[in-house]
Amino acid sequence: MARSPKTEGYRARRLAARRSRRWGAFQNLALYALAAVVAFGAVLGAVHLAHSLRHHHVLPGSAGYLALVTIGGGGPGTQPTAALLVHSENLATTTLYTIPPDLLLTNAAGEYVMAGDVATEGQLKPYLERLVHAPISYKLDLSYADLGRLSGGSDLLVTAAAPFSLQTGGAIRLFNGRFSLPASQLATVLSAAGKGQTDQATAQDDFLTAALAGAAAVPATRQTAEIKVLAAQQKGLAVVDARDLLATLTSGRVTVVRLPSVGQVAEGQFAWRPDPGAITAQITRNARYFHAPFTIVVENGSGVLGVGRLVVNSLAGLNVNLPAVRNAASFNYADTQILAGARAFGLANEVRGILGHGVVLTGSGLPDTTVVVIVGKDLNARDLQ
Repeated sequence: MARSPKTEGYRARRLAARRSRRWGAFQNLALYALAAVVAFGAVLGAVHLAHSLRHHHVLPGSAGYLALVTIGGGGPGTQPTAALLVHSENLATTTLYTIPPDLLLTNAAGEYVMAGDVATEGQLKPYLERLVHAPISYKLDLSYADLGRLSGGSDLLVTAAAPFSLQTGGAIRLFNGRFSLPASQLATVLSAAGKGQTDQATAQDDFLTAALAGAAAVPATRQTAEIKVLAAQQKGLAVVDARDLLATLTSGRVTVVRLPSVGQVAEGQFAWRPDPGAITAQITRNARYFHAPFTIVVENGSGVLGVGRLVVNSLAGLNVNLPAVRNAASFNYADTQILAGARAFGLANEVRGILGHGVVLTGSGLPDTTVVVIVGKDLNARDLQ
């Protein structure tokens, strides 16, 4: 029997309504699922943020190592030359910080000793670790003859940063400008350099710079052979690590400077007094597995490009974790805010003193040992130079 148009229309409407309900149910299910995903993402993000704030941060570029390099065994008439090799893997920089014999260090009891005395005794490593508050991963020992061979064994071109005089062989010798120095004389000049005030400490850097530049100029095959022999002679250091250290020293990419310190005369005696802030910023942060008890998070709330990085540099002398700069919730902060966790108000006030700007506020919800610095428009590059 044929269906009437009215019946056909009713069935069509009912089918359309059923499809519409099914589609609506599917849309509702999809919306519920999407809402669940969004909520889960929000919770996950919150957990990740809390986790990131509650765990130690390491400044990008801090992954690296420290190595003590001692040249010369302190034989008769010679003073060993000691330096701290600081390599930053991410920043791809390597610096050799020379240690003047007159540098003041402290023993476990807090008593002052001279670096030259403990270096001669072969006991410098624990004193330096106490100074930089970080472990020294490697110790490389070379003789002056070893350095001479690495440097090519011929004349070295030395550039004196400033005129200086050294007492060598019972006579005082004046050095100035650019001059040639036989590699065989490294033992004499390096053991005499480094002692006393700025000119002689700088002389130590000049001689080492020339020696390492000479090493970089040695043909690769010959240098590789020297490194192989010297690496095998190291005691207490894996051959592969010794080879890496020697290859780094002879690469031509090492900067030689004096360990951060200030020269002072006390009771008629000259000494170099370490600069703790500069040591933390330049050395401690490059130690492997650097961790500190407090964390300072810097956020750019002004929108000025690079200002957050300048703030981090200003705070680098503090013994704190400094993660990478991030953007604040907006770039409309007129004034700098320093938010402090429950146990970090002392640190927050110290940050306020360094920056010279900002108001210290309670950081609601922050981990106890965290400070968040939101850089406002009141803090500019001139304030941070």
